[in-house]
Amino acid sequence: MPALDVLYQEQPKQISAFLYRSTFGTVSEDITFIEQAGVTRWFEEQYELSPSLHLPIVQSVTKQLNLKKTNSQVRIGTWLQHAITAPDQLRQRMAYALSQHFVVSSVGVGGRHEDLSGYYDLLVTHALGNYRDLLKAVTLNPIMGRYLTLRGSRKENLEDNTFPDENYAREVMQLFTIGLWEITEKGKPKLDDTGNPIATYNQDDVENMARALTGWNGGDLYQPMQAQEQFHDTDEKYILGHSLPAGQTAEQDLDSVVDILFHHKNTPAFFAIAMIKRFVMSNPRSGYIKRVSNAFKDNGHGVRGDLKATLFAVLTDPDVTKQLADTGNQGKQSRKYHFGLITEPLIVATNLARALKMKPAGDYWNNWIHALDDFGQAPLSADTVFNFYMPDDAPRGLIEDHGLTSPEASLLTTHQMRMIHNQVYTLIKSYRSNKPNRWTYDAVTLMELHTSPEAYVEYVDKELMGGIMSSKVRQRMLTIFDSIGVEDGLHRVESTLYAAFTAPEFFTQEALK
Repeated sequence: MPALDVLYQEQPKQISAFLYRSTFGTVSEDITFIEQAGVTRWFEEQYELSPSLHLPIVQSVTKQLNLKKTNSQVRIGTWLQHAITAPDQLRQRMAYALSQHFVVSSVGVGGRHEDLSGYYDLLVTHALGNYRDLLKAVTLNPIMGRYLTLRGSRKENLEDNTFPDENYAREVMQLFTIGLWEITEKGKPKLDDTGNPIATYNQDDVENMARALTGWNGGDLYQPMQAQEQFHDTDEKYILGHSLPAGQTAEQDLDSVVDILFHHKNTPAFFAIAMIKRFVMSNPRSGYIKRVSNAFKDNGHGVRGDLKATLFAVLTDPDVTKQLADTGNQGKQSRKYHFGLITEPLIVATNLARALKMKPAGDYWNNWIHALDDFGQAPLSADTVFNFYMPDDAPRGLIEDHGLTSPEASLLTTHQMRMIHNQVYTLIKSYRSNKPNRWTYDAVTLMELHTSPEAYVEYVDKELMGGIMSSKVRQRMLTIFDSIGVEDGLHRVESTLYAAFTAPEFFTQEALK
């Protein structure tokens, strides 16, 4: 058995932590599988599972409800269904991370929720494939073409006052591939002779890339945008130090652009940082970034951009198992203190739903939790192309003062936390629901155990929380049992579950105690 698998078997809490990062919530069946077969086997079996696609279910429910067109409730409800119940959890979780990197949003494309589901399926399909294939597919996707206005971009025509659209050209560099500033393979900024950061591109690069990407239009749910050669700029272009010869077709210029960005020296580290921050921690050390960058550069078989290998490196790096983080301007003694991240509110919801094995009370899943309003997030619903937060966001105070980041903290206002806690309580109470638009779960075992507090708490810790419960939460639950009479079993179950699922460790991924 590989040393990595031995490590996880010797430290059972590491298994739960791994599953919280790599899925939408740990479940006891996955814990048992990894205990017996190992993390590597679990990862490989997840990779082999067929993608669970959203669009077929979205279309089926839309028809079932006799809707003229898909609405946000159906789209987000289907996303929640897959996040909570799909067997290919690793792929679904990676697709969600990618959706926050290659951002498309309902804010900007109107009510095209069917198209958004199609775009999400593109991310699901390519989630564990190759980055180059993904980048090209994203570029040609019609809803991305609408969102960042590449669709219909034409070569310059002074008579018609027509110019190439620069929007996608700028964002594909700044946000999707190379970033604003040159960085080392360790993610550190490169500086010029005067000590200033070095820009990765300039306005000439944007304009030339925009020219190279002209001539794409059309497409639908099942087909990418198609080239319209009469609108493509065939003159020579210069992009990031590379020359694209005159006379190339739209497809040839597109492939040249994708290759330039795919092979750019910034791309491995830029993407590595983004994925580390989505899955594991807000403040990775430089060595961790370098190791993930190297996995992106070469998967061990000479292949660049292997997303499967990159994700495995993200999830199993020594800094993850040793729980070590960058300390900003603090000393090494705080490396464990700054490990981890704040769990995104939407993932808090899926963690809870998977723990309780929730299911729809009716015939289909809908967005009963009001994800965007009550949890502050919904898939493909960010206000801007910059996602729900920027990767270097830091709340004012100690975190910012110490040179650290905590992007997800920007979502957790006092009002939002109150809304989240209210929804957590509503979900916990839903075991009694038979309303078709709600979710429900089986509380029989909990009701049977509430008369034995120690056994009840042990069950919640092991079966519902993956063994991460702290001694403080355990004691809090036992205190609640003491304060509520045994004759009021429903109140006992609701109150103790609420204490467990609103505890700090359920809202953070931090160093194991």
